Amino acid sequence: MRVFDSPSVEIQPLVFLTRWQVMEVDGQSRHFIGHNTEMNTGRASTRIVKFDPETRRGVTASGRIYELVGESGVDAQANLLWTVTCAVHEATSMDVSSEYEQPRIAPQRPVAPFVAHLFHEGGPGRLSVKIPATGQSFEVQDPEELAGLLFASGVRQGYLQPVNIDRIEDQSSFVALVREVERRLNQLERGLPRQADGAHSAER
Repeated sequence: MRVFDSPSVEIQPLVFLTRWQVMEVDGQSRHFIGHNTEMNTGRASTRIVKFDPETRRGVTASGRIYELVGESGVDAQANLLWTVTCAVHEATSMDVSSEYEQPRIAPQRPVAPFVAHLFHEGGPGRLSVKIPATGQSFEVQDPEELAGLLFASGVRQGYLQPVNIDRIEDQSSFVALVREVERRLNQLERGLPRQADGAHSAER
């Protein structure tokens, strides 16, 4: 198995983990391990500094945020990576994932959300999207149509990441398109019809 360094916190401030576990090292520090949905790889975190059971998010010593998605599980890549890490540091660990489970809530949670990278390419009203975890890509002009495609692919509102926005000449147009996609995704999550928020006003 190839082991490589994670992107910096500035580049990847948030990681979504499925098939996650929480491992306690020598009765002291605790660490997240699991499947990184965006990069489709195994992942092991630095020491957990704090954890919010409501949002299912924890902050580690590196400053990165990890969100636990769904129920705990076992990811082969993450476990192999963790075994190597413990061997290098001559440490022993135990699985304490049960302390982080929410059995009453987990079955009600949606399937693992995927991150979508948004690009502004082509004409003034066109967005391009890539979903790293699934390898899918879309290029459409209608934000509502794009939202429908993303929702069907497992992307949820709040999981959109605009890419290279500093290089976009017409940033206001790009941001407006992204907001439209987010608005429609929010409607879809709530099961609302296409025009649930009312028709757009013609006033200026």
